[in-house]
Amino acid sequence: MPRVIRWLLVCLAVAAPAAAQQKEPIGPFVVDLRGLYGRHKSEPSVATDLGVESSNLPTRSLGFVGGAHFYPLRSQKISLGLGGNVVFARGSRTLDIENADGTTSQSPTVRRHFTAITPEVSLNFGHSNGWSYVSAGFFGQSKLYVDREDAPATDTPYRKTLHYGGGARWFTNDHLAFSVDFRWYSVAEQLQTETVTGQPRTTLLILSGGVSFK
Repeated sequence: MPRVIRWLLVCLAVAAPAAAQQKEPIGPFVVDLRGLYGRHKSEPSVATDLGVESSNLPTRSLGFVGGAHFYPLRSQKISLGLGGNVVFARGSRTLDIENADGTTSQSPTVRRHFTAITPEVSLNFGHSNGWSYVSAGFFGQSKLYVDREDAPATDTPYRKTLHYGGGARWFTNDHLAFSVDFRWYSVAEQLQTETVTGQPRTTLLILSGGVSFK
């Protein structure tokens, strides 16, 4: 298990006991803004279609997540949340190529794009000063595609997307919290078109951290 995921699981484990110091239920709503780090699979078939080596495909991306959630059913131990997230992530990779004459040239710049709009249902464990949660959504839409900087994709379609994961929020005062989230996005297959390279069904991991407001 990657070290960063182990660290997040430890954070989730301590969130609920810390929240037990405050017996008030969590607030009626929360807004999130987090930076993200994404891990992507390297698909050899996609590299072939782009005319590059598999190592030219970016396997990491950076971006941000914005979300809003409200809690129609709240108690001192568990609360039901409804809401959604918007995700923007980008990554790119250019390789240095050693030529036969000893000179160095650069490969095409390959770019990875991920934009998602995903509803979410969550179960939240804790109280107003901090809580952990597990959540999932099954009717999301995303644009996940790879292109070359010298041949940008156009008219990229949305792909059916589901997600699942968990996280925690720790409030330092009545309105501001530090928050973390780890989430897997399962994205449907992308068929080949004249303007977009085909991609198989895939799952990517998004790790994010930032602030929450209530």
